[in-house]
Amino acid sequence: MLTATNSLEPNLPVTSPDIRPTWVDIDLGAVRENAVALAELTGSTLYAVVKADAYGLGAVPVARALAPLVSHFAVSLVEEGVELREAGIDNPILIMGPALDGGYEHIVRHDMIAMVSRRRDFDELRKLSPTTPLHLKIDTGMGRLGFYPDEAAELVASATGIATHFACADVDDPADPESPTHRQLAEFERFIARVDPSHERVHHAANSGALVNYPQARFDAVRPGLVLYGNAPGPVRQVVRFCTRIAQLREVTKGTAVGYGHTWRARQPSRLAVLPVGYADGFPRSSSNNADVLIGGVRCPVVGTVSMDMTIADVTGLGEAARVGDEVVLLGSQGDEHIAVAELAERTGLTPYEVTCGISKRVPRHYR
Repeated sequence: MLTATNSLEPNLPVTSPDIRPTWVDIDLGAVRENAVALAELTGSTLYAVVKADAYGLGAVPVARALAPLVSHFAVSLVEEGVELREAGIDNPILIMGPALDGGYEHIVRHDMIAMVSRRRDFDELRKLSPTTPLHLKIDTGMGRLGFYPDEAAELVASATGIATHFACADVDDPADPESPTHRQLAEFERFIARVDPSHERVHHAANSGALVNYPQARFDAVRPGLVLYGNAPGPVRQVVRFCTRIAQLREVTKGTAVGYGHTWRARQPSRLAVLPVGYADGFPRSSSNNADVLIGGVRCPVVGTVSMDMTIADVTGLGEAARVGDEVVLLGSQGDEHIAVAELAERTGLTPYEVTCGISKRVPRHYR
């Protein structure tokens, strides 16, 4: 919902109604089932990743649904952790990214766990609080954040956890012993054996790709993100359903051009459905002439250029069965058909992360 200041009563908010029939359904029951399935698969503690607003699905509702089932939550930004605390989430929260501009003060104040990746941050946090839980991030080959193994050895005694992050676990071949993931895993295991052989601290490395494909990377805890929401291979189901409704139907003659740039012309007399959803809502512009939607459980192609607020689908094959007001599924299931997040990502040249994170805030989320 959007709020604005009421010019007559400045202390009263004015809330706009949800008039446009475009929305996202989030199946919180499926999120919970996925968490249980991943815990059973891995036998490890789950650090449920709800960063980036739970990948666009809503961090607070998702965390509230998962709080009784998972041990920890993991976010990237300090303010994401503060949002969970202010929403009443009491589970331990790991801040995986570096805390900038006084962020460690908030970590201490809100009783969160810091993931530290450089000496300056380590010293700042320990100066503020000698007891705040602290995980050392080790760079084993990601090349982005983290201590090199030799740098971190002397700091382990003050840490409660040791972690690393894989660069290629979702694309490597697990059967290839020379893969980057296997090399990173070996580097991490050598570091643990040298500095923490008794395993007094929590060790974690596995993101979604690794926790499914590399059982040896599960250690004490795993960090499911994409797979938690059913958007990566695993014993999980997709939790998001992105929908709209037919706003108008148009009959066009053979040769009629449609949309910006006239990128599509009707090869026959055609029936087209105007959908009140566009790239400003998160339906990618690269879906233009390059995606399907579901109407009446049937795949219908997107035709013409996806515009900011509207998309056109060719419903000629449905005949008179397509009607104004009919539900249209952009992501998810309808009847026996299903459009996966991974499918839309592959067809549009995006990653599954970008597909769900890209769903705009102007699209209402409905939770069940």
